[in-house]
Amino acid sequence: MASTTLHEPDTARLTAASTIQAILPGLVALTLDAKQAHWNVTGPGFVQLHGLTDEFAADVRTWTDRLAERAVALGTPVDARPGTVAAATGRSLPMGWLTDRGAAVELAERIDPVAELIHTSLAELESSDAVAHDAAIETLEGLEKYRWMLLAHTR
Repeated sequence: MASTTLHEPDTARLTAASTIQAILPGLVALTLDAKQAHWNVTGPGFVQLHGLTDEFAADVRTWTDRLAERAVALGTPVDARPGTVAAATGRSLPMGWLTDRGAAVELAERIDPVAELIHTSLAELESSDAVAHDAAIETLEGLEKYRWMLLAHTR
C-alpha cells in the first residue's frame, strides 16, 4: 500500500486528492440531508429517527473533515462550496415534513451513490495514498452501517 508524502511525485498526491474531491460533495450533501430529516421527521418513529439522523450527520461531518483535511495535507485545496455540492449531487430531500419511514428511505437512497463512489475509488486510493484509503474505508463502513440502521425502520 502506498504512503504519499509531499516529497513524492505529484502524480500520486494529485490522484489521491482528486479522488477525495470527487467524494466530498456527496458527503457534504448527506450531512445536510441528515439534518433536514432530523428537523422534519414525523410519526411514531420520530424519537428514534430524530436521534439517529443527528448522530448520522455528526459522523458524516467527521468523515468528511478527515478526508478533506487529507487532501489539503497532500497539498491540494478542496471545494465544498454550496454550488459545487449542488452541481455534483443534484438531488436533495423534499421540502416539508417527512414521515418516519419516508425519511429513512430518502436518506438510505442518498447513501447508496456515495457509498458506491467510495467503493469504486478504493483501488485508486490504495495505489496512491494509504492514509486516504484508510479514511475512505472507515467512511464506507460507517455509511453502510447507517444505511442498514435506516432501512431497519422501513420493515
